[in-house]
Amino acid sequence: MSLPIVLISGWGMPATVLEPLAQELDGDGRACVVQLPGLVSEPGTRYDWQELLNYLDLHLLETPVVLVGWSLGGTLAALYASQNPDKVAGVVTLGTNPCFVRNDDWPQAMLPATFSSFYAGMEEDPQATIQQFSMLCSMGNSNQKTLMRELDVLTGDVDLEPAILLGMLKLLGESNVRSQFSDLRCPVIHCFGRQDALVPVDVAERIEQDFPAHAVNVFNGGHTFFLDNETGITRQVAELVTRLCTRG
Repeated sequence: MSLPIVLISGWGMPATVLEPLAQELDGDGRACVVQLPGLVSEPGTRYDWQELLNYLDLHLLETPVVLVGWSLGGTLAALYASQNPDKVAGVVTLGTNPCFVRNDDWPQAMLPATFSSFYAGMEEDPQATIQQFSMLCSMGNSNQKTLMRELDVLTGDVDLEPAILLGMLKLLGESNVRSQFSDLRCPVIHCFGRQDALVPVDVAERIEQDFPAHAVNVFNGGHTFFLDNETGITRQVAELVTRLCTRG
């Protein structure tokens, strides 16, 4: 039995970034992509996790679903699944760290000073910072130069909402969903890029250690390893999701 698949984009990137993966998964027309707020005009400028959960819930037209979340989208998917176990049949995270910024209990994360510098850049010059983010997302992929140009075009085609993006970035910086990871009772697959410039690859080993019921996969590539078509990773990730959709 196949299940509907909902892909959730990450911070600062339009939903079209996930379209290549969605197309690989869309054999029966059951895959769709949800764009997180901040790249199109939205009513209001403040989001907290509960508002984002409500936002996601409005996009789930059919349940149970398999949620596939990239980066911040994976954090949101885990939160949603922990609170709505009857609506989620499986979770796949792509480049998602349960704690995005390093703390004493979770050193496998971004340095606080690095995050603070990025946040300050977003306050001062959103356009330039999003361009920097595109570069960071493409680093580590075999098609890095081509991908960076493509990401620049995609982000240049949308209207940034800096206040919303800043609020979402703050949520990401404060995120700690380890307890929600522990709460998940559906099948879970975590996928990481070995050369990710934003999420250190050693988080994969830590997740295997702390959440032994979860499957972990590490691929060559960066934060957008699932777009490294030259190595066939998009197809490999799609096959993982497909197997999850046909369980039972």
